[in-house]
Amino acid sequence: MRKRYKILTLAILLTVIIVAGASAYVSSQYVPRVLVDDTLPLKENHQWQFDLFVLGSRNVNITVSTRQYPVFVTFWLQQGSSATTYLFDKQVTNTTQSGFNVSVQQGGTYYLSVQKTEQYGENVTTVVHVEVRS
Repeated sequence: MRKRYKILTLAILLTVIIVAGASAYVSSQYVPRVLVDDTLPLKENHQWQFDLFVLGSRNVNITVSTRQYPVFVTFWLQQGSSATTYLFDKQVTNTTQSGFNVSVQQGGTYYLSVQKTEQYGENVTTVVHVEVRS
């Protein structure tokens, strides 16, 4: 009887430790954090890549500002080698600072691209600031 009690106690203790560890990991992944915070001169385009852990859904806040010339901001999820899910493709002008709040439904590798519009040519550089929070 005593041996069963020790085994049961050990099983309960291991279960509690495993559940607590898994809960701590999941909650640490959902702590709001800055994924990208860059200010850079943009001659053509720039791309960022980051992985997101998602259970259910998760908000991603993307803020882009440009000093002179309009840029296009594209945010997408790449799954495997062929499946791409575009979440948005918007233009940002130099008179506005655009913020986008995107709800992502699945974990994986996400990409954010900022590209200068073609009408200004390759010799023109604009300064952009990009911030991504999750």
